[in-house]
Amino acid sequence: MTVYTIDASVHINALNENEVESEASQVFLALMERERFEMICPTLLVTEMAAALSRAFDDYEKVMAFANAVRDLPNLTLVSLDETLAIAAAELAARHLLRGADAVYAAVVKQYQTTLVTNDRHQLERLSGILPVMQPAQALGQKSE
Repeated sequence: MTVYTIDASVHINALNENEVESEASQVFLALMERERFEMICPTLLVTEMAAALSRAFDDYEKVMAFANAVRDLPNLTLVSLDETLAIAAAELAARHLLRGADAVYAAVVKQYQTTLVTNDRHQLERLSGILPVMQPAQALGQKSE
């Protein structure tokens, strides 16, 4: 069974119905929760969500409620950025021209042999063919096969 690492971009996209692919992100996340598919994500996910949502809502309580709801998903394992993961992320960043946060997600994917689901263009372009990476709609297509 596939284990997923879900980038913050998918969660943020699902919350903004005006964004392209928002519906696919919503359906994918609902499926992950309903079917309890295993997810392994960096602890950075919680921080990224809070940062992005605070700019959108400017409402501390609402932002933290969303971030904590994701953090508390029963099928989600959050992985801390230790020295080993940080070095792996640095190597991926240097080799594939990734931003720091993107490299942390990639390092989790590599270490735990998961599939990255993202709406981040840079992750999709730069990790394709290197690690399993796809958009929510693609992941949903695989689930229906």
